[in-house]
Amino acid sequence: MEDRLENVSGIGKATAERMKAAGIDTVQKLASLKPEDLVKLKIKGIGKATAEKYINSAKKLHKELEHKEGKDKTQKKEPKKADAITKEEKSVKRKPSKEATNLKDLIKRQAECNIGLVGHVDHGMIMSFRHFP
Repeated sequence: MEDRLENVSGIGKATAERMKAAGIDTVQKLASLKPEDLVKLKIKGIGKATAEKYINSAKKLHKELEHKEGKDKTQKKEPKKADAITKEEKSVKRKPSKEATNLKDLIKRQAECNIGLVGHVDHGMIMSFRHFP
């Protein structure tokens, strides 16, 4: 969500442009106005009822934006430990874990079994069935 007038309920692009021309360019400025002050600006399409509606919507949106900003600030307090890994720590070569070693062994054994199921692999020699009785 952004602090744009178009995000206020009922305000479209044209009305937002007219408000900006009158000096109201943020949701906060609109929310701080009194309905009669907005009417005094004589912006096309904005009477007393519309001014009240826009200002109330702007106040609601402004509160939501402040609340969201407060949450964002609290979430960015501390970097995660994973982000704090130094380049030296990344460059250190580690031994494969026991699980990784077991996985490699398992894959190797599975490959050996697959070869046994298919038969002898000649590793590059082409054999035809004519050589067999």
